[in-house]
Amino acid sequence: MAGGTAAHAPDQPEPAKKKRRARGRLECELGILLGAGGLIGSRLGHLWIAFDVFSQFTLQFVLVTIAFVIGWLMPRAKLLVAFLIVIAGLAGIGAWPHLASRVPRTLGSAAAGEKDIRVASFNTWYSNQNVGAVQAEIERLDADVITLMEMGANKKPMLEALKGRYPFQVNCYTVDFCNLAILSKFPFIDSEARVGWDGPPMIRAKLGPDMGGLTVMGVHTIRFPHSRAQLRQVMALSDLIETLPGPKLVMGDFNATPFSRIIDTITGRTGLQRLSNLPSWPSTIGLPQVAIDHIFASSAIHATESQRIGEPSGSDHFPVSLRIAIPLAP
Repeated sequence: MAGGTAAHAPDQPEPAKKKRRARGRLECELGILLGAGGLIGSRLGHLWIAFDVFSQFTLQFVLVTIAFVIGWLMPRAKLLVAFLIVIAGLAGIGAWPHLASRVPRTLGSAAAGEKDIRVASFNTWYSNQNVGAVQAEIERLDADVITLMEMGANKKPMLEALKGRYPFQVNCYTVDFCNLAILSKFPFIDSEARVGWDGPPMIRAKLGPDMGGLTVMGVHTIRFPHSRAQLRQVMALSDLIETLPGPKLVMGDFNATPFSRIIDTITGRTGLQRLSNLPSWPSTIGLPQVAIDHIFASSAIHATESQRIGEPSGSDHFPVSLRIAIPLAP
């Protein structure tokens, strides 16, 4: 080639590169708007309850916002970086409850006049046919008191099989549209179940003086898109809880995360403290994203060991459990 070596043509014309960078910035800005909009929407639930659905995904909206801000700042591959951060973040949220459950932390101990017990709550999923696995998980959790939700008729024989471990049981199979149960190693002195009232489906049992007269309640609220009904349910539930004397333990599937107006309503109206915040749903690929299964307790009760999740055993929920110290004095 005469005249020396020809210069190499650039891989891509400069205007095309600028256009692609501009498109990447725009896409990241849209992602930032999506994340920030979701966060704003999650706070509007206190003004209009229908917006409370956004609060269920507060962690995810924070993640999306951060991911796209970082992507926007990158000199190239902006959208790719943002997506990779989102994927890694979602995996991290799902891994968090597993890591927290691997080595639970000691938070304290039962003082004189207190009793240390393990409590658990498990939505077994109405359509779950793997009853043997559910029973095995309940036995493995070995809670002193456990509340069970979505106990279809196929799980009724399981309760009989568990009587050796849990001789004290209350369920509501005789009540239409009620599929709740409480199993306990300690005797009850009173119990009731409610369905079709202003509050959510609920089962309640009161333990004896040897357990400080502890009231245990299992709850399963309605879910989105029935946000108004859900709010009415938890307001009625809160009013009922206020009338119950002595220490109280309220557990179940509330279909609401710690960031929601629903959970704020319960803690604000009853004075109960929420002891749980680990994501527990869905169990589909083993990486739960939202914390909707909760344990609430009176202020006189305190956790002695950090919360953990169990195995879903065919359910779409992970069970949640922890150790607490309850006061025995009247």
